[in-house]
Amino acid sequence: MPLPKVLAIGKYMTIRKTFFWLHLIIGCSAAIFIFLMSITGVALTYERQMIKSAERSDYPSKPENINQTLPLSEILVIAQGYETKKTPQIVIENTPNAPVIIKDGRKKVAYLNPYTGKEMAVPGQGTKTFLRKLRAFHRWLTLDGKFSENGRWVNGISNVIFIALILSGLYLWLPKKLKSRALKQRLTLSGNYKNKSVRNYQWHNVFGFYMAPVLFILAFTAIFFSFKWPGQTLKQYASTQSTELTKPVALAMEQKSSLLPINKQLLTVKAHYPQWQNIQFSLDNVQTSSKIYNVDNGNGGEPQKRVSVLIDGLNGELIEEMKFEHKSNYNKLRSYIRFGHTGEVFGILGQTIAGIASLLACLLVYTGVMLSWRRYQRSKNVKEAETELIS
Repeated sequence: MPLPKVLAIGKYMTIRKTFFWLHLIIGCSAAIFIFLMSITGVALTYERQMIKSAERSDYPSKPENINQTLPLSEILVIAQGYETKKTPQIVIENTPNAPVIIKDGRKKVAYLNPYTGKEMAVPGQGTKTFLRKLRAFHRWLTLDGKFSENGRWVNGISNVIFIALILSGLYLWLPKKLKSRALKQRLTLSGNYKNKSVRNYQWHNVFGFYMAPVLFILAFTAIFFSFKWPGQTLKQYASTQSTELTKPVALAMEQKSSLLPINKQLLTVKAHYPQWQNIQFSLDNVQTSSKIYNVDNGNGGEPQKRVSVLIDGLNGELIEEMKFEHKSNYNKLRSYIRFGHTGEVFGILGQTIAGIASLLACLLVYTGVMLSWRRYQRSKNVKEAETELIS
């Protein structure tokens, strides 16, 4: 065999060995944290659906002595009585018996009974509290639902290690010689295993390979939750310019009598977007010639299905429309990162894939630790045997 080829093989084996020990050491060091993030990720797979189901179970029933919901104009008068730091926002949902929600920025101030206008208890409160604490543990390793800087750093570093494990694992997955038999062993489950170690090795290789792309996305997007610098870096290189809707202007005194009530303006919005799931608008003190309505046609986690429209307050016609593609590249990327992490950007299918990948990440942690433990035991037995021979 020519010397250069021997040297090349030796160099390859040295690099492979380096990657192997790097993979093993950092994998074992972050195993518990990767497992905790993964198993809680599985539990949070259908978080949005669980919350919505819990909310619907607490929605008020139609009273026997009331034929229809309270006119929106009356509910808005009630809503104006709530004190808010910012301009109050009103949210209406396309769900039977759904309450009208009053928001102060992102904070939900009150839920109003659609039939009586009275404030009601927060629907699905128990489920929301449990999932909020579970989400906090998933992100910050806290049990009380509060933010933890230390927990954020631990999970952030663990996610960086997870990315390194995925990349080094893909390199180690490659067989020494790219033959069909070797590839088949790494791509399929045989089902016939001599022992648990052989089974764990094949599970680790096969499931690790197929789940690598999804797990990389989950781990990469998670870094944006753990550190500020990824978002700041993205903002430096991605365009922040976006199309904006024309800002509504105050009505002249003589035009105020011709202003259409909000419920009639909403008819135009609903007609243009029959698949709407919720509509949000501000409750301004000043009457304006036009009004902005934010429409969500998706599940709440599909930013590409959101649209903002400007409605003429005098004739109810749609003036302008701002869709997801009109937003800045930075905002679009941040939205994809936020909802790509949960898979929600692709709807229920995306959530399911993310959940399965998280579950299999738990299996990868288990098989990886078991294989490492097996290697340690074998090494220990060899040393003990050598010691007995020497003595």
